[in-house]
Amino acid sequence: MLSDLLGGRKFVGSGLIKMNIWFMLVFILNVSLGFGYLVHTVKTDYQQVRQAADLRIQLLSLENALVDQETGQRGYLLTGNNEFLEPFDRGMQKYAEMSAILLDGAATVDEHPGFGTQIKALIEMGSNWKIEYGDAQVRKVMSGGSITETELLRSKRQFDEFRSEEAEALKVVERLRDERRTTMLHNLTYLFAAVGCVFIVVQFFMLYFLQKGLTRITLPIIQLDRAVASYESGNIRSKLPAYREDNEIGRLVENFRLMHEEMEREKNVLTETYRLINMLNQTRGLDEAYQVTLESISSLVECERVSVITQNEIRGFSIKALLYRGAFTRQETPLSGEEEDVYDLLRGGFSMIHADWSKYRAKGSITDQLFESGIRSSMHIILRKEARIFGVLNLMSEKADSFSQQDKERLELLAPMIVTALDNATETTRIRAMAHHDGLTGIWNRRYFEESLENLMLSQERDSDPDKQPFSLILLDVDRFKLFNDTWGHSEGDLVLKHLAALLEECVRPEDIPARFGGEEFAVLLPRTGTEEAKTIAERIRGELEANSPSRQYKVTASLGVAEWEDGFDRQRLIEFADRALYQAKEDGRNRVVDSRTLRA
Repeated sequence: MLSDLLGGRKFVGSGLIKMNIWFMLVFILNVSLGFGYLVHTVKTDYQQVRQAADLRIQLLSLENALVDQETGQRGYLLTGNNEFLEPFDRGMQKYAEMSAILLDGAATVDEHPGFGTQIKALIEMGSNWKIEYGDAQVRKVMSGGSITETELLRSKRQFDEFRSEEAEALKVVERLRDERRTTMLHNLTYLFAAVGCVFIVVQFFMLYFLQKGLTRITLPIIQLDRAVASYESGNIRSKLPAYREDNEIGRLVENFRLMHEEMEREKNVLTETYRLINMLNQTRGLDEAYQVTLESISSLVECERVSVITQNEIRGFSIKALLYRGAFTRQETPLSGEEEDVYDLLRGGFSMIHADWSKYRAKGSITDQLFESGIRSSMHIILRKEARIFGVLNLMSEKADSFSQQDKERLELLAPMIVTALDNATETTRIRAMAHHDGLTGIWNRRYFEESLENLMLSQERDSDPDKQPFSLILLDVDRFKLFNDTWGHSEGDLVLKHLAALLEECVRPEDIPARFGGEEFAVLLPRTGTEEAKTIAERIRGELEANSPSRQYKVTASLGVAEWEDGFDRQRLIEFADRALYQAKEDGRNRVVDSRTLRA
């Protein structure tokens, strides 16, 4: 563990150990600094107290030196014995020494500003006693004179004044010593309090970070336990702990996160699969079925391009539907050289993954173009239901190794459902086409015409733009068709109707709706078209029919009526106006176009 810690490797509790080491260092530093400061403070304060005590001793020594002088002087004056002069001289010498020491010590006393002056005055008082009485009276006696009682009393009085001033100075020194002793005790108290507070703060932060570190270890484990318990009950929405440490717990959380993401992906796949099945069951046509299938597959498996390849009418293969970057295209595109690979895939009977197109891809111009556009991998799923093969589902990606075996197996399970849905959509489209197309001519029938007319009228009513474009209706009827049938037979009459239907589809625009209205009567709905443009189209139809009859043996013409939708019109009124114009064309000699507005002028 220690080697891992020194090597920088993270493990569970490594942060706590590092934190404890740092706190130990801080604690040791705190104790060391506190002890050093304590020693310094005690030494400084003790020197101050000791200085005050030395001042007291120096004052007493100064007094003793003056006492020695007074004792030697008095003994000599009373006895005349020279032996008393020895303590007198020793006292003078000691007094001079103590005076110098005492003056130096008094100069360091800052607490009492007048103390130095007081000591100086005291020393001068003693020096004056020595000059005025000590030395003077000794010299007087040595010269044969005598000292009167009055002189002795004056000497004693000045000596007593010295001792009285010295006692006052001692009181000051005693107070100074007491003050410094108190200061020292206070400093010690403050120091111990500060050290104790720092120790408490350090301990508090150590416990706080210890608790926080333990929480960082235990909380993810608790959250993981709750998440696992929720997974067992089927709830995969429980959040995993936001733990990013690179240690055992972090790796455990990361593994659970990957597992959670995989579960989410599987759930999304399952949801999308159910949605695909549901939407395929609700599709109303083959185009919609293809679009729903490709969009759902694209959401199930990440890719840029999805397509379906089936066999075409000439026994080759074509791309029937394509979804590229979300854009759906329903247009048949025959394959070129890629057909051989499709045959090999279907003969082998197994779906394939081409993980890297730079190493292998199908041969053909379409594949080469896709590779140049950035496609780098593909997956090809055989769409089969039991023994019948419908085609191939192709997924392509711009990333190499984009598809997994799991993706392939999942889509292989969906393949029968996709085939069933596309078969059903094909049959539905065929039935719907039969319901909306005329059985003889193949163009739209009366039912589809009625539905389209209703939709156009609703669109006009919803459009509040005053400059909106109207729509128009052309009704046309083959001239003398009953006589034609009686003359040439019904088979030839059916041929004429088929010819007219094909001619209508050629003459009108892609958005126009040609329909068989009934019998030999036809109708054309022209969206976003006014009367003038409608008359132009009607005249083109009339001219083409007159110039191009189905047989050289006869000539076929038609009469046409044109009506434009106006505000306040209903379906019946529009048809009525066009029908009246049609019959007016017949009344005017047939083979002509009549505008309904001329009838209302």
